[in-house]
Order: sequence, then C-alpha cells, then structure tokens
Amino acid sequence: MDSRDEIACGSCILKEKCTINQDDCFTRRQRWKAVTLAYILPFVFLAGAIVAVSFITNNEYIIGGVALGTLVVYYGLLYIKKPKI
Repeated sequence: MDSRDEIACGSCILKEKCTINQDDCFTRRQRWKAVTLAYILPFVFLAGAIVAVSFITNNEYIIGGVALGTLVVYYGLLYIKKPKI
C-alpha cells in the first residue's frame, strides 16, 4: 500500500480513543471518488445541460427542467450502479 492509499485512521493521533472501527475508515482514493461522483460530475453535467439547452432555446423553464432532469437521471443511474461502484 502506498501513501495515497494509507488508511486515515492509521495516522490519527486519537486512534486509541476513537470509537470508529478500522473497517469504517476510507482511503484517500475512496474519499476522492465519492466527492467526484457526488459533487463534481453532477455539477459538470448540470452546467453542460444548461449550456447545451440554452443554445437550443431561450425558455428558462425548459432549460431548468432539462438540467434538473439530467441530475435525476444521473443520480438514478448512480443508485442503480451503487453495488458496483
């Protein structure tokens, strides 16, 4: 295991007093993957949908609806794939 995958609890100075099990700790890579899947990619899809639909129409209701629909589809697919991620 290299330093990027070091378990967060292993380097904690309060690990003796902590009530979290070692199994509950996540690697840095797992944390970044979670942040990317939960925040960064949805933002990119939302912004992309807004820009793409704004070239097609000037109706803000349609732009907002398509953007929110994109997020619903994204999080729906993420929910379906959750055991594999």
